Amino acid sequence: MKRYKLLALLSCLLATSCDDDFLDKQPLDVVSNETFWQTEQDAISAVNNCYRYLGDSWYRVFLSAATDDSYSWSNWPADVQYAGNGSATASTSYFSHFWSQHYNTIAAANNVLDNIDKVTDMSGELRARLKAETTFIRAYAYQQLVGMYGDVPLITHIQSTDEFNIERTPKAEVVAFIVNDLTTAAESLPLSYDAADQGRITKGAALALKARTLLYQEEWAEAATAAKAVMDLGQYTIDDDYLSLFDGTNKNSHEIILAAQYLKSTYPTAAATWVGTPSLGGWGQVVPLQSLVNAYEAIDGKPIDQSPLYDPNNPFENRDPRLKLTVVVPGVEVNGVTIDITNPNSVDALGKSNASFSGYYYKKYIPADIEGNWDSNSYNDEVLIRYAEVLLTYAEAKIEANEIDQSVYDAINLVRGRQGINMPAVTPATAPSQEALRQIVRRERHVEFALEEHRLFDIRRWGIAEDVMSGNAYGILNNFNSSRSDYGQHILVERRQFDSSRDYLWAIPQNEVDINPNLEQNPGW
Repeated sequence: MKRYKLLALLSCLLATSCDDDFLDKQPLDVVSNETFWQTEQDAISAVNNCYRYLGDSWYRVFLSAATDDSYSWSNWPADVQYAGNGSATASTSYFSHFWSQHYNTIAAANNVLDNIDKVTDMSGELRARLKAETTFIRAYAYQQLVGMYGDVPLITHIQSTDEFNIERTPKAEVVAFIVNDLTTAAESLPLSYDAADQGRITKGAALALKARTLLYQEEWAEAATAAKAVMDLGQYTIDDDYLSLFDGTNKNSHEIILAAQYLKSTYPTAAATWVGTPSLGGWGQVVPLQSLVNAYEAIDGKPIDQSPLYDPNNPFENRDPRLKLTVVVPGVEVNGVTIDITNPNSVDALGKSNASFSGYYYKKYIPADIEGNWDSNSYNDEVLIRYAEVLLTYAEAKIEANEIDQSVYDAINLVRGRQGINMPAVTPATAPSQEALRQIVRRERHVEFALEEHRLFDIRRWGIAEDVMSGNAYGILNNFNSSRSDYGQHILVERRQFDSSRDYLWAIPQNEVDINPNLEQNPGW
């Protein structure tokens, strides 16, 4: 789309955009809905305001620090350190941020859906499309909420004062609502847009989110069908340049189905500040852990504990190329700058201000030409849905349904065989069983989607969170700094805890529970 359209400054113009405690109160007349909804442009501007919420949640990069992939050395601006030290409470601000962000999104969407029909001078086709776009955005927010909190209040219209103390709706009911809304929305959404509207929500986005939602609910046949519907649209391909999907140089890639869009200086994102190295102006705050590095196969397609090509003395060689495209290992170049944490004179070295605690940094999501103030100049879009996810959703759903055929191998191999990656194809000979394929597709999701928020939901739905989150979290092997007590060992980054009776769901924010007597807290919080 014309990216400036997303900048419509309606955040405090429309009912529901200016208050975090919107389950408690939603002001209905900051600007009167009776006077605002007059023209077609009013409707378009209101829908564009809903898009803005997709971009406002750049805190997504911190979701990785709540998994076995990453660590954050600070609890500002989000309390991600709870993932490791077991100190989280229902008042932890990270829980509140995502709750508020997604319900603000829902409130803005409900405002559109409740009022757009007041605009009479608009074609039926445009009205249906705008409603479908808004319905998708609301469904996306609910998909995130049920994954994080389980049962959540289902709010489908602007609340009246007697509806503020709403109860939680069972997750299954919310999921059914999401799936139904996405099915309906897909019918009115186009396959693509012209250049002026590039980036708006498409039919493919609605079907892809439907497939994700069904996969997460273990509705295997339905998930595979929805994913196959996206594949059959013929609109998407795997891009030849993996890193370009995230560095701002390939925003209109045919692999990207939907992204939160940003503009340099005009509508920037601070995400690169959190993941970037000090030598590039970043804070090195959200950094990879050894467990993520270990997940990348050797170039023979075998896990490193099974491959004869893996050399522990040269651990970053003969590895899946996505490792060095995702993680800055010693000596990797980023934007013309060589990053080497083993050099004690480097600002990126262990122990330096804002330097990585793990010895690794992320290369993924660093803009290709960043300079100056990252907060105002980071412009690379944040990918929300891409075709690789659709393919792996299809493969996983078919595997779990035990409906394994050549199409499963083909879907996985499209992702693995990306130009520049060229990992060995998975075949019936190399993965002859359901369990073998299950492990391959899970490992493929792990390395393909690093820093893209999927890992948090995957380790929960697979029931492995207590296995991968508990115990010591390690960083790089310290074979370069003999002055440290951990010389010759992997750096101990954090001792982590995971309470399986509590931590599979986040706490309902305490401030929401305090103001709503009908809002029941999740177990253990």
